[in-house]
Amino acid sequence: MKSSHSFALLFAGSLALAAVAIGYPALGAATAPATPAGGGLTILEFKPAMDDLMTMLIQPRHMKLYYAGQQKNWTLAAFELNEMGAALRRIGQTIPKYRNISVDATVTSIFTPKIQAMNAAITAKNPQQFTSAYADLTEGCNTCHEGLEHPFLVVKVPDGQNFPDQDFRPVAAK
Repeated sequence: MKSSHSFALLFAGSLALAAVAIGYPALGAATAPATPAGGGLTILEFKPAMDDLMTMLIQPRHMKLYYAGQQKNWTLAAFELNEMGAALRRIGQTIPKYRNISVDATVTSIFTPKIQAMNAAITAKNPQQFTSAYADLTEGCNTCHEGLEHPFLVVKVPDGQNFPDQDFRPVAAK
């Protein structure tokens, strides 16, 4: 209990610090964001970069896909794979070129066959096929990182539970 309480305090402090940082003009805001007449919600302009999008959209889904497959929760695994594929497409639309490299073409060429193999393993509900396809998908992440000139970003098969607040076991039929 003490650990989760400490985490909550740390998380709240991080959010407060982020709020201060976002509103601080020296961090890149050329002008103060407009506040609606009478106060209220202020909408800040948010333009996530490639690293933001990968960390927010891909990495968590990659891990959740693994945990779902390990628990043989094929419904959740199919969902996470679909979400990851859709997120990869959105990233290609959001950032068409990265360092003069077509993100969409690179991602499509690397991940289309890997996602198809992953989908086949999930559809077959085959744990061995899933493990093999997941390793291949993970290697695809590293191939993409190398292609986009970031070979130091190495993704691996998870070796610990990173989502302690989510149960990855299949839900019993009612």
